[in-house]
Amino acid sequence: MRSKLISGTILLSIVLATNATADVPSSPINPGAYGFTHNSARLSFKDTENNESGFKIYQFAPDDIGVIATVDAKEGNSSYQYATLTGLSASTLYGVNIVAYDSEGHESAPLTKWFRTIAPPPTPAQPTNVGTYSPTEHSVRMSLLDNSNNEQGFKIYDRDGSILATKVSDAATTTGLNEYRYIDITGLSTCTLYTTNVVAYNKNGDSEATEKSFMTTGCMAPEEAPLAPSAVGVYNITDTSARVSFMDNSNNELEFIIYNNDDNSTLASLSRDRYPNEYQYANISGLTPNTLYSLRVVSRNSAGETSAKIKNFRTLP
Repeated sequence: MRSKLISGTILLSIVLATNATADVPSSPINPGAYGFTHNSARLSFKDTENNESGFKIYQFAPDDIGVIATVDAKEGNSSYQYATLTGLSASTLYGVNIVAYDSEGHESAPLTKWFRTIAPPPTPAQPTNVGTYSPTEHSVRMSLLDNSNNEQGFKIYDRDGSILATKVSDAATTTGLNEYRYIDITGLSTCTLYTTNVVAYNKNGDSEATEKSFMTTGCMAPEEAPLAPSAVGVYNITDTSARVSFMDNSNNELEFIIYNNDDNSTLASLSRDRYPNEYQYANISGLTPNTLYSLRVVSRNSAGETSAKIKNFRTLP
């Protein structure tokens, strides 16, 4: 009797263990990896059961980050399954575990696969010898040395990451190395300092950047009043006229005015028509005979007037 009980207990344990094992999906087989890029890979594996809901791919190397992809199961077994892994790092060895799972959350034993991504595709070489010239209030011309033959063109980025200009290379310019390229940058702001990053680009991305700063024109400095005239002289005096000479000491005046210092009336005016540090001349007329005059010679611009020393003379009787 006891032996029958023991045999029954063993048989029940075997049945329970068999049922528990039957609940867990079988592991997939024949893992493969192909279609490598610098940031992706494609996995394949063979399904050995028809009771799973799908498959999970766990990453455990170079970092253990858990599930990185899932695949729904196809109907039937003995079929191959596929998963595309993206967002990977270039030239990196990866280790993954592939498991089958069912609707109750059971998972098979893991199927391990190792693979390595490839190096990133080449971007163009960095442009160098970047220069700017012919600046205006709203534009500048840029030159750069092309050090590559696989670029699609060049971009000039502002410091905030916006693109100020793009130059697309044509077939003639992509075949030559060590040649200068030229880019006109327009739509700039007046009197502004720009710090740019200049890159070559192709379908694989941007090259390393070369920094270049430049400034547009149009900065208006506050105007200063002109220097005062000097060495005022009066000659060729008649009863009603005289000739006045004086030294021009400035180059930013708009005109000269000769005042009668007694009543502040204007006796003569003339525009600047000579280089600085040269004498200017003016004829004054309509004077009163035998009269003492005090002349005030000034240079003037938008910032104001400056005056030479007073010069006195008397007309003839």
